[in-house]
Amino acid sequence: MREKFFHRPTDYYCESLAPIDEQICELLSKRKMLSENNPGIPSLELITAWCEQYKLNEDKIRSIFASMCNDSNFLPQAQIEPAEFLGFVPIMKSVELDNIFYAVTYMRQYKNASVVSIEVELNSTEENIRLEHAGFKLYISPNYQCRSTRGGGGDKGVQHSFVVTPSLPDDLTGVEFRLTMRPYSDYEKRKIALAKSPITIK
Repeated sequence: MREKFFHRPTDYYCESLAPIDEQICELLSKRKMLSENNPGIPSLELITAWCEQYKLNEDKIRSIFASMCNDSNFLPQAQIEPAEFLGFVPIMKSVELDNIFYAVTYMRQYKNASVVSIEVELNSTEENIRLEHAGFKLYISPNYQCRSTRGGGGDKGVQHSFVVTPSLPDDLTGVEFRLTMRPYSDYEKRKIALAKSPITIK
């Protein structure tokens, strides 16, 4: 089990803020329950309107909502690392949507967690197309915390692994896996074409 250590930047605290800060924690708990740990992020238009109404720094509020994008970050348990490998369990659940296959292929069972493997494959023979870059989130139910651990792949196929706690049962009959993708639109905007002609550097 791994915990992140937090050091207070200052010893000062305005005690009169305690009731308000408690309300913030209460609202975070309600937010987690209503969204089933999958809240997403409000539209930029909503964030702008709220910041104008309450006279708040828009960049700061955007970063706060980004940190709350996955409410599993606010679950009370510490981050768990899989330990004591038990074996492989085949799953092979898949669906095709718009010529893209989404599959939950298998999981590695540990004593304290499960590691679920997700594969996404583009079903196309065209050469000049590829899957867009995106962040992946997995949701199973409010009873499980899903944490992305690693990912990779090529133009037409990607693989992602998620640590799920507590451990999933070996029999996954009736269990649904909800995969959410968030495209990295800013990543595409950073692409700049290099010069086609020779460059002389003096």
